Order: sequence, then structure tokens, then C-alpha cells
Amino acid sequence: MSAGMSMYEWDRVGIIHRELSYYKELSRHVGPLSFISYGDNFHTETQLLKQNIHDADIVWIRSSTLSNISGGLFLTSFIPSFYYKSFDNIKAVRTNQISGAWSGWFIAKQLNVPFILRAGYLMSKNIRLDPAASVLKKKLLIFLEKWIVKRADAIIVTYPKAKQYLVNQYQISPSIVSIIGNPINVDLFCPQANRNKTRRTLLFIGRFTPEKNIGTILLACHQARVSITLIGSGPLKKEMLELAASLNLDAQFIDYLPNTQIPQIMNDHHIFIIASHFEGNPKVLLEAMSCEMPCIASNIPEHKDVIDHEKEGLIVPSTTDALAKAIHRILESPFLARKWGERARRKILKDYSLKSNAVKEGLLHKRISNK
Repeated sequence: MSAGMSMYEWDRVGIIHRELSYYKELSRHVGPLSFISYGDNFHTETQLLKQNIHDADIVWIRSSTLSNISGGLFLTSFIPSFYYKSFDNIKAVRTNQISGAWSGWFIAKQLNVPFILRAGYLMSKNIRLDPAASVLKKKLLIFLEKWIVKRADAIIVTYPKAKQYLVNQYQISPSIVSIIGNPINVDLFCPQANRNKTRRTLLFIGRFTPEKNIGTILLACHQARVSITLIGSGPLKKEMLELAASLNLDAQFIDYLPNTQIPQIMNDHHIFIIASHFEGNPKVLLEAMSCEMPCIASNIPEHKDVIDHEKEGLIVPSTTDALAKAIHRILESPFLARKWGERARRKILKDYSLKSNAVKEGLLHKRISNK
């Protein structure tokens, strides 16, 4: 798992089913899975894992002592490599993200097995765009990303520009980088025949952080005079609650929900909106598209990789006026909106379904193991 992440945390924020559904499907192609977790309760971690994948195991958890000291989680991300002898019968090491992947490489090196680096998001690219990150933090994360990328036997990225970035930035061979988009459970995330006829207008799901540009979304709602539901938490939530109140918006704020409840929420809304300044391959946007929601997304490269403008949704500038106009356009063109939603789902079925992605990754594991 990523540095600092655990089964408990996945469960707390409602995404454990989303995350482990893919690993369950992947295990059909690569065999039983073992997890390194940064939780500190072995019983809880194992129980949560086996509720989703009965033949998977937790092979290491962090010590609670390290979490109580400065930099404890970062230091802990290096420790699993010292326990490599405990990981018997491991055929390959595969990371969930770049964060914490360095420990996985050390384990793979000691066991003489392939090391597969999954880069669902790029640490260096995102940290450069984070105004709150210190210079030291930026330099450290960029160094660690370069170090681990150049040592991987295979790399999985979730969108084409991520591959281009890694190849150009670190001078690695394109042949070791595979594009496998974020997996979507298309049977769970699907349009429902009995959609609520009195549906609310806009839906936003995500962290309340500066890059999500939530304030602009709220201002656009005010300008367009529409309702909105916002699901998530984060440091800016109080500020966004105050902004919505000052604008007298019809806005509902909901904390984290289990991912299994999100399809119903999506079917109870007309439009999904995401106005981020930067992203990776946003799962929540893919899930909305799988539910045939007409989507409005900011015109950043990562969104353009997913949505074909005016064919599968709308790509617009992340400004109040542009977002408000896009909202009106969808509401005033229900036929077009329905067609965009249908095409969006077809794309997800073709390129992002959980089962097809597991097949692709399974073939990658076999190929890398036979080298």
C-alpha cells in the first residue's frame, strides 16, 4: 500500500470496496496476494482485507511507536524492506502508488523478483504545482520519484501523458511503461432505470483542497442558480461551507460515504462537475461517466485524455463564467446530454472496466516474470 495508508483508512473514507475489488479480480490472473499495510492493528487489517479477498494476507504492519514521532510515517515507509525474509514465495512486488514504493524495490531486490511500479499519480508533477509544499519537500519527493522510476522492471501509468512525462523526464525506455487506466466496476457504476425524477442538479466528489477549485464551482452554481451536492472532506471544507452560506446556495455537504453508495448518489443528480487545476486519472470522473452522467471538467490535459469534448461531455476553462455556461448548456440540451452520457459509458466499458484492466495487468505480470 502507499506510504501511510491502511485497510482501516480505506474503510474509514469509504473506498475499501473500490480498491480491493480490483485486487480481487487481479488475483484471478496472478494468484494470491499479500499486502504491506501501514495500519497498526494486525487483527483489524486482516479482518477488513479478508472481508473483501478471502485468500489474501497481511504480511507486515507498522509499529505504532513510529507514528508518534516527527516524520514517523515517512520513516516507516523504509522499514518493510528489513523484513524481506518474511515474504516467502513472493513472485513479484507491485506497488499501489509511487509513495512508499522504495521499500518495495528493496524487497524485490533482496528476493530477486520483478519490481512493478504503479504510478496512479505523479508525485513530482503534483508537488511542483502545490503552493503549500516546502522547497525541501519538493526536492525530496522529486529525487525519490526519479530514483524509483529508473529502477523499476515495469511501470504502470493510468493515462498517456503520464507515460510521456516519465519517459522524457527520466530518460527511460517507453517499452517498460504500460498504460492501464484506473479500473472501474462497471456493474456497480451504471445508469439506473428508476432515476429520481426530482434529481438535484450538480454533484461534486473529492477532497476539499486548493487544487480542486471548489470555490469557483460554488460561484458558478450561484451564477447558474442551481443546486449542488458536495461529498468529501479536507482542510477547506469549513471555508466552503461559509461561502455556500454567504451565497445562499442550495448546497448539501456530505462527509465520506462508502463507495458502494456512490452510484445511487450519481443517479440522483443531473450533472457531475470537476474543475481541478491538476489531476491524475480521476476515478470519480470515470465512475460518473460509467453512470452515464453528463460531465463538466476543467480543460487540463488529464481531463482531455478522458473526455472527448462535446462527444462525451464538456471540457471548459475553470472559471465561474465558463462553468456556469456549461451547466446551462447541459440543462437546456437534454438530448445532447443523454448522448454524451451514453458515449461516456461506452468509453469506460471499452477502456476502463475492472475486468479488462485485470486481464491487461495479468499479461504484464506474466511477461515480466518470463524475462
